[in-house]
Amino acid sequence: MLRNYEDIARWADAFGMDGFGSAEHHFPTEGGENLPNSLLLYAKLAAQTRQIMFAPMPIVLSAHNSLRVAEDLAMFTHMFPGRLGVSFAHGYQTPGMQTLTQDEAVVSGHPGSDTRNREIFDECLSIVERAWAEDSFQHKGKHYQVPHPVDEDGTACPIGVVPKPVHRPTIFIPAGASPQTVIDAARSGRTLLLTAGSREKVRSIAELYRDTARANGRDLRLGEGTGIVTKLFLGDTFDEAFDLAVQTSGHWYQDFLQTVGCTAGLRATAEGAHRPLCPDDARALTRSMHAAGRLLCGTADQVRDQMKDVQTVYGGGELDWFVWEYWAQALPGVDAPDIQREQLKTYAEQIMPTFR
Repeated sequence: MLRNYEDIARWADAFGMDGFGSAEHHFPTEGGENLPNSLLLYAKLAAQTRQIMFAPMPIVLSAHNSLRVAEDLAMFTHMFPGRLGVSFAHGYQTPGMQTLTQDEAVVSGHPGSDTRNREIFDECLSIVERAWAEDSFQHKGKHYQVPHPVDEDGTACPIGVVPKPVHRPTIFIPAGASPQTVIDAARSGRTLLLTAGSREKVRSIAELYRDTARANGRDLRLGEGTGIVTKLFLGDTFDEAFDLAVQTSGHWYQDFLQTVGCTAGLRATAEGAHRPLCPDDARALTRSMHAAGRLLCGTADQVRDQMKDVQTVYGGGELDWFVWEYWAQALPGVDAPDIQREQLKTYAEQIMPTFR
């Protein structure tokens, strides 16, 4: 899997794509998402590529020591200047988060736990940003203290992260259905990555981000500071592309990700949007993802037309980032690498130039 993953990164760089990222996952013994430390692998890949930006998508910040995260990311900017972005997220899956944090209070989907986890995340991210911006600092918050412990008389010497980043990495914040995440990102000038289920939801979240930014002194157009995350599959015909989507995204969402709530909000309309979508098979689920706008599919011409809607944030906007949620790496069979490379090549040559 790792060799295959590395091939995809090298191809993406050779075809001129802007960035390459991957999610942080721990303990997935069923396979398919086994990347507990993206930054470590990116150091190898950055040495083997020319220009592509690497971006952990995301680092589950509340499961790490914030100062160590700040140090590691800063070091990467010295090793490979200009080639680092980063996404941060709360983390929510109960078994992994409880084990990593040694905190049984982290419970998926529990309102009280989510509120506390957001508190911890916000404090952790503020520590990372202060560590990059200030020569030295002190922090005494609800959940963390820097330095720790303080002296018996209550005094403490400030701590500084060395070296500072050569450049401050672009901070991406993934957002689905949480308005507070959108509001916080807009207030802080962080780039928003939308993974909402439907076109209507994506549009409303992008408008909330723009309106909040404007209320806080940043006059943004619709889509500025915003990225949309979408699956994409190409073929010589629509049916060929759709079959590829079923074998990859459809299979994984139907047989695994559906069980942890990742199909919630995939309805094409607002009706019943709070109820999980539970289709009978991967083909039906893939049709639902395509109908909702979460999956682009077809020939290069068809996908290019679908992307034009995405680029305008479904009317009147101009998007900064398009993130291809790439699933061809899940394709089985000896022909899989050739198919994966052809997907990237076709996109780079026939679609990407339209939006540059």
